[in-house]
Amino acid sequence: MPYARPGGRSVRPVERVGRIRVSEVSYEVVEGVAHVTLDRPDKRNAMDLEVFAQLAECAARVQADDDVGAVVVAGRGGTFSAGLDLATLGGLLTAGAGEGGDGTEGSGAATGTATAPALDPTLVARLQATFTAYEELDVPVLAAIEGHCLGGGIQLAAACHLRAVAPTAAMAVLESRWGLVPDLGGTYRLPRLIGPGRTTELAMTARTFDAEEALRIGFAELALPAEAPQDAAHDHAAKLAAGPGSVRRVPRLVRENLGRDRTAALGAEIAAQVTGVSGPDVTEAITAHLEGRAPRFVGR
Repeated sequence: MPYARPGGRSVRPVERVGRIRVSEVSYEVVEGVAHVTLDRPDKRNAMDLEVFAQLAECAARVQADDDVGAVVVAGRGGTFSAGLDLATLGGLLTAGAGEGGDGTEGSGAATGTATAPALDPTLVARLQATFTAYEELDVPVLAAIEGHCLGGGIQLAAACHLRAVAPTAAMAVLESRWGLVPDLGGTYRLPRLIGPGRTTELAMTARTFDAEEALRIGFAELALPAEAPQDAAHDHAAKLAAGPGSVRRVPRLVRENLGRDRTAALGAEIAAQVTGVSGPDVTEAITAHLEGRAPRFVGR
């Protein structure tokens, strides 16, 4: 049966579809590509705690499925994500209301003064770990961005290995608008994509930038068409999924070599190459070339 992409378009029948539906994030595997889709279009795919929990579950499913060769992270209804759900944000920041500076319940009310919001660092670390799980996947992860990609949304996209933007994409690091700093990996990952200066400017101003600027400054690597952008994202991911094992090893190698000195980085390249040569895909590439046919890789 045809597969309806997040944009609602039905496409050709596929060879393999494994699908589960969950309340706020959908997960389905098509042609070796796992589609992880934020599924709260009525909330512009804003992320509450349940979304984070389900994103983590989807990342674990990818990690456990050898048939998945790539991932597309997207949002349903033409919006990637408006960021953290404001009701959730309010709940997080008022978690300490009613407690005084000494941690006693109700001391603010007793003095007639407003109590400063509190934030649980352990909870924030858990939310951070959800995005990091996608960065750590050993298959290519592509963020397919349509519409708003704001706050936590842009930080999720930054945790993906590649970003593709449709003409409607509108991105912003919004946290300063609420008196906050980006704390879901934005100050770590964005400088590695667009540099510290541009990250600082975007985080301080909370201004919106469009798809053209995203491509120009290096936030996004791929442009999606206005017509059926999610179809194009799937097709790109499917090509990666059908590629050799080296495609799966590249994201980790590049990411981890950023933190290594030259000697260690060159050694890591050798180790990755030894792993690849010992697998079947290098032999298949050579054999297919000699036989004049397309290679049939197994991703190892």
